[in-house]
Amino acid sequence: MKKMIKKPGLLFLAMIVLLIAAAFLLYELPLKGPEVRPAKGDVFITNIHVVDVVNARIREQQNVVITDGRIAAISPTLRHVDFSDHRLIEGSGRYLMPGLWDMHTHSLKISPHIHHPLFIRYGVTSVRDMSGCLEQDDPYWACPKDRQQWSALADAGEVVSPMYHQQSSYQTNGGNEVPDGFADFFRINSINNASQMIDFYMEQDIDFIKTYSELSTEQFSWLAEKAAEQGMALAGHKPLKIPLREALESQMLSIEHGRLFAFECYADIDDFRALPDPIAAYNADKIRAIINQQDKQKCNQLMQAMANSHTAWVPTLTTLKMSADARKEDKPDDNHLRYIPSVVQKLIWQPDRQRAATGEDHEGRFVHQDYYQLVETQIQQAHQQGVKILVGTDNIDTHVYSGLSVHHELQHLVDAGMPTSDALKAATLWPAQVSGVGDSTGSVDPGKRADLILLRANPLDDIKNTQTIEAVLLNGHLYDHQALMALEQYTIDMASSIHLNTKYLMHMIMSPLMRVQLAD
Repeated sequence: MKKMIKKPGLLFLAMIVLLIAAAFLLYELPLKGPEVRPAKGDVFITNIHVVDVVNARIREQQNVVITDGRIAAISPTLRHVDFSDHRLIEGSGRYLMPGLWDMHTHSLKISPHIHHPLFIRYGVTSVRDMSGCLEQDDPYWACPKDRQQWSALADAGEVVSPMYHQQSSYQTNGGNEVPDGFADFFRINSINNASQMIDFYMEQDIDFIKTYSELSTEQFSWLAEKAAEQGMALAGHKPLKIPLREALESQMLSIEHGRLFAFECYADIDDFRALPDPIAAYNADKIRAIINQQDKQKCNQLMQAMANSHTAWVPTLTTLKMSADARKEDKPDDNHLRYIPSVVQKLIWQPDRQRAATGEDHEGRFVHQDYYQLVETQIQQAHQQGVKILVGTDNIDTHVYSGLSVHHELQHLVDAGMPTSDALKAATLWPAQVSGVGDSTGSVDPGKRADLILLRANPLDDIKNTQTIEAVLLNGHLYDHQALMALEQYTIDMASSIHLNTKYLMHMIMSPLMRVQLAD
C-alpha cells in the first residue's frame, strides 16, 4: 500500500522538477528577433503633401530629398533626375509627417520582441523611457546601456527599435523601492545620499531622475538641490507631499499622469497631504471627494503657474481610460490583445481591470468614469492656459498597446478639447523640444533627421488619420508596408509563444527590483 502511495508522489515530484528545468532552459535560451530590416539608402519622395506641424498647415505637392538619414531639401522644383542614386517613392495623394513620440514608456529586456516592432509598425520613432536600473544589471528592466545600444543599432538600420533620446534613472520613491543588497544611498536618508545618487547616475549618462509618489518633502528637496548643482533634471510623478508650486520651482522637466490637477485643485489637499499615509487613504470615497470638492479659482492659478514654467504635463489619459471603462461589457479588441503575452494578460491585465471595476463610493456610485471626465475638463482648461501637454501612454500598463496607444492618446486629447493641430504637436514637435533634440527632429524640415511617417490621409483633417500608415522611416531607413505588416505578425507570434511567455515570467521572478514591487 505504501509503495502505491509513493509512486504517484515520486512521479509528481519528477514532473515538477522537469517543469522547473524546462523553465530555466527557456529562460537561458535566446529569443529569435524579427527578421525584418529596413531598406537602407537615400530616398527621393515625389509629389508628397508635407504636414507642417509647426505652422499647422499642409505644404502641397512637395519633393523631399533624404540623404544620409537627414532631410536634405524640400521643394516642388526638385527633380529625381538630379538625384538618380536615390530610391524613388511616389507620394501622390499621400502625406508626410514627423515620426511620433511616446513620452512615457517602460522598456524591458524583452522589449525588442514585443514592444519595439509595434512602435515602428505604428510610426513611433522616438520614445522617452521612464524606468531604469540601480547599480546592478536587472533581468527584467532595461538599463541605460541596453537602450543606448538599441538606439545606436537602430540608427544604423541593424535592429528594429525606436530612438531613446534621453535616459532615466530607476524610480526614486523614498527607499521602499530599493531591494536588500543595493547601495544604501538609493534610499536617500541624507543630503549626502542624494549627492552620491546624483554622482552615480551622472557616471551612467542619465539625463533625469525619475521621482515617484512617496518621496518625502526633505528627500525631494535634497534631490532637487543636488540635481540642479549637477545640471540634471527631475521628471516623473509629483510626490504627494510636494505642492505643485514647489515642484515647478524645482524646474521638473515633466510631471506625469492625469490626476495632477485633480489632486492639486482638491479643496482639502493640505489635510490629505498631512495624513501619515495618504496613499493608504486613497480609495473610492476619497476619489469622490476629490471630484466634488474642486477649487476652481486655485486650479486656474496653478494652471497659469505651470504654463509660465518650464515643466510639461504628460497626462497618460489611456491609463485612466482603462479604469473608466472597466465596467463596460464590451471587451478590448481581440486583434489588439494578440499583441500582449498571455502571461501579462492573465497575471496583470485581468486583475487590474477587475480591481478598477470595484471602484464604488459608499453610495454605490462608480467613481472612475466621473474621475476621467474631470481630468478631460482639466486637460482642456490647462491647454487653454498654455500648459505644454505631451503624449505619453505608460507603455506596459494595462490596456496600453505599444505604438498603437499613442494614436489612442492623440484621440483622447482631441476628445478632451485639444485642437487636432496641437495634439499633433504634443506627439511630435513639443516632445522633441522638451527632450532637448528639437533642432534635430520633431518636424519635417531640412537638416532634421528623417524620422518620418507616410500616411494615406491628412492628419490635420482628422486625428484618426495618423493611423493610415503606409511606410515609416527611421534615420532615413525605410520600412515599407510589407515590412510593417511583418513586424506586426512577428509580435503576434511572440505574444503567443511559450518560449517568450516563460522568459517573461522568469525575468519577473529573477528581478530583485520586481520582487520588491510585487511584494508591495
